[in-house]
Amino acid sequence: MTRHYRVTLRIVFYREEGRWIAHCLEFDLLGDGDTKQSAMDRLHQTIALQIEQSLKHNNPANLFSPADGEYQRMFAAGTDVTEAELSMPFEQVDHFDFDKPDVRVYSDNDLVPA
Repeated sequence: MTRHYRVTLRIVFYREEGRWIAHCLEFDLLGDGDTKQSAMDRLHQTIALQIEQSLKHNNPANLFSPADGEYQRMFAAGTDVTEAELSMPFEQVDHFDFDKPDVRVYSDNDLVPA
């Protein structure tokens, strides 16, 4: 019997080498693209594939590997993205239900001087 999971995703967007990166903190997975939406779409594909393969090989522990603290900090320092600004292309993947994601954009301008 396969377990059913309910997950709230936290996603931070940042620029790297001129491309947008969408980084899911709960799974430490990335999507990239020329726009935030294309990065989000690729992230969706990456998450769906990771879930599919983890369930296929009965390895749910492979899913829950959170991102490094640096990316957690970037999320905490980021600016909220409004729901109308970006669409999340999934609500359920296999045995996962996803709550509305918490999405933020980070830039070095968001740094607070120490």
